[in-house]
Amino acid sequence: MTRFEDPVRVVVPHVLAGKLVAACTADMDGHLWDAGNVERARRVLAGGEGRAVVARLSRSVARGGAPGWAVLALPARLGDEELERAAAGVLAAIGRPFLSVPGGRGLWIGGESSADKDPGSFGGTGHNRLHVDAPNVERVPDYTALLVLRPDPAGGGASLVGDLRAAAREISEADARELRRPVYFEGRAEGLLGVGAPRMPFPVLDDAGEDPSWIRWAAKMLDDPRNAGDTGALTRFDAALSRHTRAVALGRGQLLVCDQRRAAHGRAPLGDQSGLPDGGRRMLMQAKAAFDALAPAQATAVGGSDG
Repeated sequence: MTRFEDPVRVVVPHVLAGKLVAACTADMDGHLWDAGNVERARRVLAGGEGRAVVARLSRSVARGGAPGWAVLALPARLGDEELERAAAGVLAAIGRPFLSVPGGRGLWIGGESSADKDPGSFGGTGHNRLHVDAPNVERVPDYTALLVLRPDPAGGGASLVGDLRAAAREISEADARELRRPVYFEGRAEGLLGVGAPRMPFPVLDDAGEDPSWIRWAAKMLDDPRNAGDTGALTRFDAALSRHTRAVALGRGQLLVCDQRRAAHGRAPLGDQSGLPDGGRRMLMQAKAAFDALAPAQATAVGGSDG
């Protein structure tokens, strides 16, 4: 059963956020956030208040830290584009920010929720089931980040975070063997940026050569007709993950960062959207970050097991 709780929260002081906004731009180098932006953001984060934020990120989302996800509270009174620049600067503390889906606004892709979209999709209004972004490519994005510019005025849309490692520890060895078979399909993966070629079919438990290993999970696999054989192992993993899922209600300026090797994410349904005008519904933006061992939070990460 999903439980609501206070998030792992890292407050980004207004002065620090302002310095990130002043230092950074929306400039891109192809699908990557411009290297000059990354350098300037890391320089800002090397200062006094920046060091405290980096230390919190090191403990929560850097490799070796726990629990593998965090919520950062940026100053809500910043403008939308200012929040995007400050959030990108924070992401530079853990890796190299990048855009994986063409058509974003600089680094960030997203916008206002719409009933015209698939209810379970990003930007839809229904239940977005637990998943990691792009489980079906050669290089799954190391980190995903969700920035709330406007929460759901109807009171729904809490973010869901599931502990993939805890779920994997609960399943039987027989199910683990089944999930290691490269026979699973999910969605489509053509035209993505910075993630390599599509990889389908793929194993859910992918421990071939990387440590920590990947858990290529998307609950939508349960409904994909290409996985029409025995879905018992998928069903049991889904049930285990639900027992290790938290719901976090996010407000304006709050940034959810997930290490995709450890945490799946999703969304509870939005509230009743009838009568809400265009420009008044939930607005959410998304960006990715690639692991960078030289990023400040990684360089100072505490030792420990991934679990």
